[in-house]
Amino acid sequence: MSTPIPPGAPSRDTVRAPAPDLQEEARRVAERVHREVSAAVAPERIDSELSLLNRFAEHEDVDVVVGPVLAQILAAALRATRLTSGLVDPTTGDAAWRAQDGLPARPAPGIAHLDLDLPARRLRMRRGTVLDLAEVADAWAADRTARIFEETFPGHGLVARTGAVLAVAGPPAEAAALAATPGTGPGPAPDPALGAAAWAGLLAAGHRGLAVLPRPGSALVNPVTGAAAESPWDRVVVAARNAVEAQAYARAAHVLGGDAPGWVAACGAEGEFAGSRPGSTLRRRLRTPGWPGRTGHAAA
Repeated sequence: MSTPIPPGAPSRDTVRAPAPDLQEEARRVAERVHREVSAAVAPERIDSELSLLNRFAEHEDVDVVVGPVLAQILAAALRATRLTSGLVDPTTGDAAWRAQDGLPARPAPGIAHLDLDLPARRLRMRRGTVLDLAEVADAWAADRTARIFEETFPGHGLVARTGAVLAVAGPPAEAAALAATPGTGPGPAPDPALGAAAWAGLLAAGHRGLAVLPRPGSALVNPVTGAAAESPWDRVVVAARNAVEAQAYARAAHVLGGDAPGWVAACGAEGEFAGSRPGSTLRRRLRTPGWPGRTGHAAA
């Protein structure tokens, strides 16, 4: 059974705030969100809500009231599916497991097997459904961290990073400067080499979420076929209104393939797509019309 991977424990570079005291407060917010998300979806905890749901659904239909955090993450996952017309789907857990183990592909059952009453937090899930909420949990955590900080410390900028996604909050000028600051933590920074001016342009357009996704391999499947997505892109970068939407469009772009640049632009997001042409060592880079510093043309 495929199980989600929760956001990593907050490091010194998970959040960036404009002053040391705010940095410490931001870190506390990030730690709080991390604990909430881990309790909801952590695969290493046999008592996490999602672990229990997936185990119960192996044998019977599930009808249960879930916790507020899991309910919000599920709602975000369903919204991502609708935004992408099913190119990303939270019910791909079993398909992803089969792809990673080299087993015959099996299409995802689809969100028709889920029924979420968000106000009541009541989830109905059909037997045999395996949820994979790893990526959407990352994006939701980044958005929530940014939102809590902005509500608690209005007028101050913040950059919150979880996994491959980033969310910004606060005044555009300050947020742009923070987002353009190179990361100092271990591993690659999730944001591309964008300067403060480019970030200011994205923020002015209402894009406060960013996702940077390398070629996913067998970790991302096409929900329709259940097979691993064969993406032509080595890296996809998408900016959208929030981290959940940015990640949804970036993942969908890998599934969609060559038509992704035009599709992302039509969705109201901006993106940069890098890849190698088949049989060639030459790399290509396509950008949507509103991408900062765009010099080429996006495929329609």
